[in-house]
Formats: sequence, C-alpha cells, structure tokens
Amino acid sequence: MRLYEYIEQHLKNRGIDLKNQLKYPIYIDKENDVAYFPLFNLSGKFVGYQRYNPKGGKGKDSYKLSKNDKKYYTYATKENPEKNISSIVLYGLHTLDKRPYVFVVEGIFDAVKLIKLNEPVVAVLSNDPKKLKNFFFILQKKVIAICDRDDNKAGNKLKRIANKCYFTPAPFKDLGDMPDKEVKKFIKSIK
Repeated sequence: MRLYEYIEQHLKNRGIDLKNQLKYPIYIDKENDVAYFPLFNLSGKFVGYQRYNPKGGKGKDSYKLSKNDKKYYTYATKENPEKNISSIVLYGLHTLDKRPYVFVVEGIFDAVKLIKLNEPVVAVLSNDPKKLKNFFFILQKKVIAICDRDDNKAGNKLKRIANKCYFTPAPFKDLGDMPDKEVKKFIKSIK
C-alpha cells in the first residue's frame, strides 16, 4: 500500500464512510497520514478540531509529545480568551434529531459506531461533561452514557450527567473497538 493511502484505509477500517461527508465530517491530510474532525460549540459554530494520527503516541506519557506526535490532539478556540476559558466542543451535534434520547460517548470513534446505526450521539472528547449538564437539560432528551470499560475516571464523570449509564461489555474496552455486529446487539439491548 502506498503511503498516501494509509490514512484513508485506516479510517475505513475504523468504520468511517469517507464518501459521506454529511454523516462523517472529516478532512484528510494524505501527505501526513492524519485526519481532522471538525468540532462545534453548543450553538453549532465551528470552533475547533480533533487531529487524529493513527501512528501517534497515546497514554500517560503522551503529554511529553508534540501535538503532531500524539494520537489525538484537540484544539478549541477560547470562549473567553481573557480568562483562558476554552469553548465547549462536541462531535456529533449533526446527529441530533427529534428522538427523545441521545447517546453520549467519550470519543469520536465510539460515536462513529453509533452514527453507523443512525443513532443520535455526541462525543464529549476531553470536555468535563459537568459543563454540558445544562445543555443536556435544555435538549429535554434522555441522556444515555456509554462509557469506556478501561477508563473509570472519565466514565464516572459521564455517569453523573446521564439518566442511564452503560459500560462497554467485556472483552472490549470501548465501542470503537467493538465489531459492528456486537455494537448493534449491545445498543438493541439498551433500547
């Protein structure tokens, strides 16, 4: 496989239909083998991105890496630059509809699994979900959190703002790692 095709094939393997920009908004940098997912604030304004480098580092020491060497790097404009307060950003706002519920997950690839099932879902990324509590209240939807099995800290935060909370079933660590068939079965059991 030629280098410039690597990122596209990787994203397809992760479940993203690259031909459907409305369902999976994404910008691909073939030269550097990275992808950018646009992020929007709660008013729907474009305010940042999450850069995904499948070859990048992740984990407890990733803070030592440059943004280009990290697996995930999230950038958001400042809502209040004087006080250094970042905008609250979400991935998946485009999936919200009239259904009385919304799934809330931690990461983009978790959200992608539910987008494939045409479910309303938002990924909170690195946001503290506590800041999103009022947003979910205003939506007047049942908030169903699906937490990663491997990260109790983030999962516990999500659990506090949700009406219902579920953890990814073993042996999978998150929805992004589950085969589509298993995700469908899991979501069916929740609904």
